[in-house]
Amino acid sequence: MKHRGKLTQKDRQARSQLTKLVHSKRLLCGSLVTMARVCGNPRCKCATKGQKHVSLYLSIRDGKKRKMICIPKKWEDTITQWVENYKQANELMAEISTHSLKRFMEDEG
Repeated sequence: MKHRGKLTQKDRQARSQLTKLVHSKRLLCGSLVTMARVCGNPRCKCATKGQKHVSLYLSIRDGKKRKMICIPKKWEDTITQWVENYKQANELMAEISTHSLKRFMEDEG
């Protein structure tokens, strides 16, 4: 690998942002899904008036299966931020990969 001084400014910046993100923030790989459900209580408003309970769920892969985890209200903002941090890290890795491919193509050509 070339010395960091030979990397482009954009590549160095993406690597720096990724490093800071990974070392200082929590990351959570998954998707957030809002679902409306019936609780099962026959006297509840969801059964009597059709007003379903709306909750935030985290959809993650567990091996080959998809798993849905209900997120308590007090954790919604935190979990949302962790998922966003993961998405940002993925975008930065894609940018770094693009720079690496470009360097490879230039060196091989």
